[in-house]
Amino acid sequence: MNELFLFVRPPRPLWPFNGSGTAFWPPLAFALLAAALRRAVPDLRVAILDAPALKMGWKSLTEELKRLQPAYIGIGEEAVSAQEGLRVAALAKEAGARVVAGGCFFGNVGPQSLQTGLIDVVVQGEGEETIVELVPALRSGRASDLRRVAGIFFRDGEEVVFTGRRQVIPDLDTLPFPAYDLLPVERYGRGSRNHPGLAAIELSRGCTSACEFCVLWRQMGKFRGGRLLPLVRAKSPERLHEEIRVLARRYGRRYLGWVDPCFNADPEVPRRLGELLLRDGPTLGQSAWVRADYLVRDAASGALETYIAAGLNEVYIGIERDDKDSLRILKKGNLNDEARRALHILAERFPHVFTLGSFIYGLPADTPASVRRLFRRAYELPLDMVLFIPLTPLPGTPYWREEYWDPTGKAFRDFDFLPHVDGDERKTRLTMTLFWSSLLVWPRERLRRILVGFRSPHLRRRSITRRHLSRIVPFVVQGLARGLLGRGANYGMQIPAWYNS
Repeated sequence: MNELFLFVRPPRPLWPFNGSGTAFWPPLAFALLAAALRRAVPDLRVAILDAPALKMGWKSLTEELKRLQPAYIGIGEEAVSAQEGLRVAALAKEAGARVVAGGCFFGNVGPQSLQTGLIDVVVQGEGEETIVELVPALRSGRASDLRRVAGIFFRDGEEVVFTGRRQVIPDLDTLPFPAYDLLPVERYGRGSRNHPGLAAIELSRGCTSACEFCVLWRQMGKFRGGRLLPLVRAKSPERLHEEIRVLARRYGRRYLGWVDPCFNADPEVPRRLGELLLRDGPTLGQSAWVRADYLVRDAASGALETYIAAGLNEVYIGIERDDKDSLRILKKGNLNDEARRALHILAERFPHVFTLGSFIYGLPADTPASVRRLFRRAYELPLDMVLFIPLTPLPGTPYWREEYWDPTGKAFRDFDFLPHVDGDERKTRLTMTLFWSSLLVWPRERLRRILVGFRSPHLRRRSITRRHLSRIVPFVVQGLARGLLGRGANYGMQIPAWYNS
């Protein structure tokens, strides 16, 4: 029987603001890597085991790994789930499998990950080209062959070898279609009222900006002259149109979650894709992360109207701060009030579009007074949902420090982008300021947006408003109680009932 390369997403906690139907999006990266392997290494069996989608706990996962006996196991985690990634790596080693790790977390802590003894190879950056060269090198068992594979970390005796950064894939149309058939597609978005029949899809990779706190543009950027620079590459509208047809017609998908760091970075592709989708009709619902300055640009060109008409009904905007000095520190750009202008355009011309804005607190100069000001200014904007995210020292960003490394992964549970009250006195004080503001500070626009949401003629808008309030209020009240009682353990992420089953 041919060797099996098994990509595994292990059991993990739930983010508290997601419903059970959309708590876990399809692991698109695994589907892309699996498709690349199937095309390039035909004598290798490839499979994906998505434990959260299957509601498969650790006991069942352990038995499944024993049954399947994979030769290779691929993992790729965000920082918050590093603990689970390392746990499945330990199971893989017990089963005799070689472990390949990648993604935005492991790819930026390659040497440290290898030192755990649980991981054989760490892939840095995009993996579709790397992995098809890596498997033959692993099969040969020769370190000299591994040294010829660009973009990996591995150990050769006591030496940690880095083979150098691999350049990104210039033409995304050359990628095979994701291996959707290896995923339990019917389970994503099942039972969800607002994101039914959910699919994950990418229009582009990378970003035009180099935000200080962001690891995504670094994962997808170009390396030139010893420097990592931002870069955007988009698929062609025709290729995207065909992917969507496959998702809708073959797999019955009804809602598209765009995973791009910046959906509207390219000024032409979203519009041209929207035109193709409008010809097909009816359109699928869509959500995406967008930049405010590009929303303003696209409103002027007519592109915004086109891609919203084609189904985009939920947008997430990283606004981050309300003052120019902080935006400069974060290297965010948008220094000319673009966020406010973009949100007013959406509110006035496209009132059915649900808007979420994220803001960062915990900058070195932040005080309770500055956080109160940020809170008030955020809720003076026409936003349907506001998220406050603590500045998080992700590996790969300038905020990461070597001493943050934890070989168990447990410390990274706090890297969940949720407000915390814990042993850090300053962070606790700022977070408590946010929690008290949430209860006591009610700008007129905040009240108005809640009323607009409850009274909206759009059923979806009303549903999201109700569900958001039903989740945020208990979160804030519980956070306040824990802060006042001095109980600072992580309480945001929720362990599902099936986690250990």
